[in-house]
Amino acid sequence: MNARKQSDGRWAPWWVYVVIIVGANYAKQYFVQDWPVVVNAAITLVLVGALFLGITAVYRTMRGVDRQR
Repeated sequence: MNARKQSDGRWAPWWVYVVIIVGANYAKQYFVQDWPVVVNAAITLVLVGALFLGITAVYRTMRGVDRQR
């Protein structure tokens, strides 16, 4: 068996999540840098959750087109 784990196609590569989430967080910080920490943390949690779901949905949609049934 390969040392690398075979992807089952349900999740995008880890680096896609990292790049998009870190970039979005930098952009968010530009707009909310003077807001209270609690509000900033809440926005970050919602942003990361929404991006995670969005990236996964887009990736699964794209992979579904390539798959033969």
